[in-house]
Amino acid sequence: MRNDDFRSKKLVFIDIETTGLSLINSEIIELAAIVCDGISLKIEKTFHSRIKPLHMERAEKEALLVNGYDPIKWRDARELKDVLLEFGNLAPSGILVGWNVSFDWAFLDKAFEENQIIHKFDYHKIDAMSVAYAELFKKGAFASISLRKVAVTFNVKLPAVHDAANDTRATYEIFKKIMAGNKVQDTLGI
Repeated sequence: MRNDDFRSKKLVFIDIETTGLSLINSEIIELAAIVCDGISLKIEKTFHSRIKPLHMERAEKEALLVNGYDPIKWRDARELKDVLLEFGNLAPSGILVGWNVSFDWAFLDKAFEENQIIHKFDYHKIDAMSVAYAELFKKGAFASISLRKVAVTFNVKLPAVHDAANDTRATYEIFKKIMAGNKVQDTLGI
C-alpha cells in the first residue's frame, strides 16, 4: 500500500447535541467523538463532554426533550472553549465523519471561529448518512434516513433519547457494517 494512501488518515466519528436547530440562537451542549484507524476501523480513542449552556433562555423546548437535557446531568459540564481546545487536537489531520455531518460541522466551525481556536482536522468530511443511503438504495425501498430508523435496519441498538456518545457509537457501528461488505483494494491507480 502506498504511503500517501488517503485511507491512512484517522477517521473521527462525531456527534453533537444542541439547544435547537438555529445556528444563530442555539448552542452546543454535548460533543462526542470516536477516533479510529482509517483502514481497519479499529477504535483508538474516544471523547465525550457535556458543555455548559450559556443561553438557556433561547433553548427550544423540543430540542431539550429530544436530547434529554437535565441540569442535574449537566452539573459537571465544561466550558465550550476548554472542550474545543481538547477536541480540536484529538486527531491531527483526521477526517470528521458524522450522521448529517454538515449540521454538526456548521455548529463546530462557528464555535471554533468564535473562540479563536484553530483545529487540526482535515478539511474533508464524510457524511455517514450518505454512505448509508447508497447502501440502502441498493437493497430496496426504505421510508427514512434518520439515524434511529437506519440503526434498526443494521441491528444497532439506540436509546430513544438522543445522546452524543450513543449516536456517535451508532454512526460508527453502521459505517463499519457497511464498509465490511466492501472489498478493500490496494490501489485505484489515482
